[in-house]
Amino acid sequence: MATKKTELSFEENIKELENIVKALESGDVSLDEMLKLFEEGVKRTKECTRQLKNAEQKITVLMENPDGTMKEVPFEQN
Repeated sequence: MATKKTELSFEENIKELENIVKALESGDVSLDEMLKLFEEGVKRTKECTRQLKNAEQKITVLMENPDGTMKEVPFEQN
């Protein structure tokens, strides 16, 4: 597993999560290692969620005004 001090990209975090899941599913790790992997997976999941929320906040939607001009409005989840 990566132990970088710098922030990983969303894609890198997802790849690490996939590796964690594979290791846990293999059954070839000790209970202590399983707990460490699980904790790391929770951290990565939280980081992915944070990154997705940040990306969502950056999204804007162009809306057309009645006069035909365009305006930017914040993205709202339904």
